[in-house]
Amino acid sequence: MPSLTFTLHSWCVLFMFMLAAGRTLAASISGSAASSPKPPMWPDQFTSKFTVRIEKYGDNFSKPGIVYYNWKIKTLRSDFIDWCLPLFDKPELHHNYTCSFFMADGNMYFVNHTANTWQNHDCCLFAGGLGTITPDWVKNCQYNGTAMLRGQKVDVWWFPGTSDPNMPCYGYWDTVDDHTPVQFFGLASIGPAILDYDSFHVGPPDAEMTKPVGGCSKQCEPAVLGARLFDTPWPSCG
Repeated sequence: MPSLTFTLHSWCVLFMFMLAAGRTLAASISGSAASSPKPPMWPDQFTSKFTVRIEKYGDNFSKPGIVYYNWKIKTLRSDFIDWCLPLFDKPELHHNYTCSFFMADGNMYFVNHTANTWQNHDCCLFAGGLGTITPDWVKNCQYNGTAMLRGQKVDVWWFPGTSDPNMPCYGYWDTVDDHTPVQFFGLASIGPAILDYDSFHVGPPDAEMTKPVGGCSKQCEPAVLGARLFDTPWPSCG
């Protein structure tokens, strides 16, 4: 297991807490044209399991995770279980451990599960100024109709910046009936990635939602000599 310390060239790894396998899947579920409904709102508090899928790792790759959201105290915690989102140029050497991305106090922190309790885990400042996402964040997306996805009728939302509905910069799918999150598609440090949501539960998260002891004030820096971070392949979205 590597040290938690590393830096970040781009905050686009934010996909971590929401992220549907890559561009091919996004193309296969493009929605029908329709007038735009009111953008959905996230509940102030919820917990949801998710499955991570990475395009470059193939159709058989899937890893579990869980996200905790509490807007009442402006926090969001995403746990990647037994597989941490790779940030290094040789991810096979660095990813087989549990980690969390934790948003609080207007910042994002990286938490390495090195202890038996959350409060004693190792932690560092991952991205200053990247605070918790607001419940109404979908209002910044453009509506792209409806589709059937995982046996459910969903609304399809693209992030603005691309004119091709089959090649969105980011995509989000939620159920038409009650706006339960279903999938999020976007770019991670290793390219196109997906989160499939499951077991969505509205209510106060049953998890630690404060920073570990020590305050996570130290900056994340590379711990391995010669370690190189991924440069995320940002699409043309201008």
